[in-house]
Amino acid sequence: MWVSAPRVERIRTRLALTGLPIIGMALVLGIVLVAVGLNLPSSHSPINVIGVMTGGIGAFWGFLSGLSLATARSCAQGEYVDVNNARLVRRLLGVWWGGTIFCVLFPLFFEVMALRDEVPFTVGSAVYLAVLVILVVLGGLAFFTARGVFRLS
Repeated sequence: MWVSAPRVERIRTRLALTGLPIIGMALVLGIVLVAVGLNLPSSHSPINVIGVMTGGIGAFWGFLSGLSLATARSCAQGEYVDVNNARLVRRLLGVWWGGTIFCVLFPLFFEVMALRDEVPFTVGSAVYLAVLVILVVLGGLAFFTARGVFRLS
């Protein structure tokens, strides 16, 4: 689909300026999630360790969201936007975001249940829960950025 060259430049810039920070943040948050999660008071339970690993997979989905957003720049070149590839990127970002939500729900549930059972609420618990929520927000940011950028009508 033809669009003006300045609009293509705005599309490419916005995708890069959103996708690259999401990649970096997902990597850092994944490392923080595992490091903090394995040192929680509830980490003596095997089910909570499985929850931490599932949260790490959620961070990987966030990384894939940023990577998809950053590489979606190839959909817009010159004065042309490849709408089929743009549609594919939007669908992929929806899947990555859904995967993040799915993988974050388990550790959230496990940690909240552990906190109900006489496990003290610590700063580590707060950081762990906040990182899980931030991962979901990053996936949503990537999805809605692509949806807004590739709305060409």
